[in-house]
This record gives sequence, C-alpha cells and structure tokens, in this order.
Amino acid sequence: MRPVPDWVEDLRGVILLVVWVVLVLRVPAARDPRQRPAWVVLGALAVGSVVIQAPVKQWINDVVGIDKAHELVITLVALTDFAAVWWFALVLHAAGHAVPTWLRRAPFYCAAAMAVLAVAFFAVTPPADRYGARAEGWWVGYAVSWIGYGMITAVGASVLFWRHGLTMRDRVLRVSVLALAAGTTAEVPYLVIRAIRWFAPGASPDLAIVGFWFSFTRFVLVALGCSLAALEPLRTALLHWYRRQRLSGLWRQLRAATPELVVTGPESRVADLLAVRNGWERLHQRVVEIRDSISFLHSGWASPELLRAATDHAVEVAPPGRERLTATAAWIEATRRAALAEVPRSHHELGAELLPEVLASESTLRRDVRYLLRLHRALRRAEVRSFASWFTRELA
Repeated sequence: MRPVPDWVEDLRGVILLVVWVVLVLRVPAARDPRQRPAWVVLGALAVGSVVIQAPVKQWINDVVGIDKAHELVITLVALTDFAAVWWFALVLHAAGHAVPTWLRRAPFYCAAAMAVLAVAFFAVTPPADRYGARAEGWWVGYAVSWIGYGMITAVGASVLFWRHGLTMRDRVLRVSVLALAAGTTAEVPYLVIRAIRWFAPGASPDLAIVGFWFSFTRFVLVALGCSLAALEPLRTALLHWYRRQRLSGLWRQLRAATPELVVTGPESRVADLLAVRNGWERLHQRVVEIRDSISFLHSGWASPELLRAATDHAVEVAPPGRERLTATAAWIEATRRAALAEVPRSHHELGAELLPEVLASESTLRRDVRYLLRLHRALRRAEVRSFASWFTRELA
C-alpha cells in the first residue's frame, strides 16, 4: 500500500481542529432540539478523531490490557457516528414529513445491535484474526455485519440528504446538506472496497489507498456539513447584528427628532454594540422604529406643498432612477429639521406616495435593509440638505 501523503495528515489535523472548535462554540446548541443533531454528529466525529491518534490507541491498550482493544473502541465510536448521521437525516426529513416511529428509532436499534455483535465477535475471535486484512474464522461474521450496518446507515442517510439538499432555498443550509449527502454517499464505495479486501482473494493492495480516500472524503464532508449547519445560527446572529449596526445612524437620527415615540430610556452606543442576544427581534424592532419615526414626521410636518416641492426638486437634481428616493429623502430631512426646531405640527391629510418603499415581507430581509441604507445615504447628500435648508427658511 502506498503511504498517505503528509499533507493529507495535515489536512486531517485542520479538520480535527475545526470540528473541536465548532463543537465547543456550539455547546449551547445541545439544548436546542433543532440544532442538537448536528452537534451530536460533531461530537461523534470529534471523539473519533481523538481515538485514532497513536498515543490514545496505545493508552487504551495499556489500560484495558487486551490486544487490539483500541480497534474495538474505534469501532464503537464509528458505529455511533454512522447512527448519528442517519438520525440527523431522519430528523431533517421529519421536519416536513411523517416518519414512522420504527424508522425514527431505527438508528438506535441498529447501532445497539451492531455494538453487541462487535463486542461478541471480538470476544470469540482469536487475537490474530481480529481486524486483519482478510476476514477469517469468526471474523467473517463481524465483517458481514459491519458491511451490512454501514450500507444501511449510509444509504438511509444519503437518500434523505440528497432529497432535501437539492430543494433547499437557503444557500448555506443547502451547501451544508449537500456536503452531508456527498459525504454519506462516499461511504458506500468505501464499504464495497472494504468488503472486497476482506473476502476477495488476491485483491490489489492499491485498493487500500483508494478506500482511504473515500473514507477521508466522508469524514471531511460530514464534518464540513455539520460545521456549517452548527455555525449557521451564529452566522445569522452576526448578520442580524451587523445589519442593525449599519442602521444605527439613521435610527438615532430619526429617533432624536421623534422623542414622543421613544418608550424606553436612551441606550448608549456601547450597550448597543454589546447587545448580541435576540438579534432578529432587535433588528426587526429597529426597522419598525425607523418606519414609525418616518410615518410620524410624515403625518405631523409634511404637507402637499412640501411633497410637490420635494418631487420637483428631485426631478431636477437626482440621477436617473433615483428621483423617488431623493424626493423621499428630501421631505424626510425637511420634516426632521422642522421637528427638531419644534415647529408646530400641521396634520395634513396625505397619501402614501412618497413614504419609504417596502421591498420585502420581512424587515430583516436584505433588500429592505439595503433600501433603508440607501435612504440614509440620500439624506446626507448636498442636494437633499440644500432642499431641507430652503424649506426651513420658508417656515421661518
């Protein structure tokens, strides 16, 4: 058998580090039923990556005092890994489909049965025949059981991962599930090669390195898929925090002009930066408060004359395609200054033609936040500020 390249072992170390880092970061996910499957699979992979290390294998043999005891431990960890991945696939499928009770419990039953068989065959097989290149004597029973168990778990998981991965709309989750699908699929040729090496006389030694590559591919892709799935909540929370911070300037500017709408006391900039929990709710609240302030300015200080003047001004100065945005920014800035100057409210009956657009059904969607950021930039443009200054002089 050709030796494994050094860079492969280096990459395995990188994957080991990533798995453990993600596992530690996502410890709270163990309490969330939606995130628990990915965390459990990562846990099994992390333990498996430890028990295959040479010092750990030697320690296991020394403690137990039985030849090749480390191989049995690796087997038990691996079958737990296989069952956990299959269970993950079933949990994913059960989110939108009815899954029979027996099928939901199948990974646990199969894993328990395989664990009993592995221990039993290890006990009755002479040490020289355990985990050999060829299956001999009692070890034939272990080989058949292991190939069968591996095929059941791999095919059961891969079919479900492919089914859902190809239809998911969320890009990150789609990549995650497709990585799991490809990883569990790679396990099938590995098991076929393992069976050939166990039972086919004169099997080529090169099959061992080919099997290694399939096994390595499975480990990398499953670890990658679970890492992406486990980190998705963190990515989403960070994205919500980032979008909220980008809206901070516009929000503070408008809330200062509409103190009547402020229910709670002012929050410092540092406190806002450090607020990382409930990211979706905080972003949603910020967008709602921005729109509430704009609506308050619209109903309190806007007039038909102001809106017509803002529209005419935008037609003259705005770049093509930005007329409506510039007109909206112009009347918002004008009414904001009027509110800060404590000009009496006028209460005109107005339409909603120049109110900010609503581009998405949810305030946290990127298009809606992007529009508000464009509006904020427009408020700072010279042509908008000059219009607001003119309007303020007219009021005076």
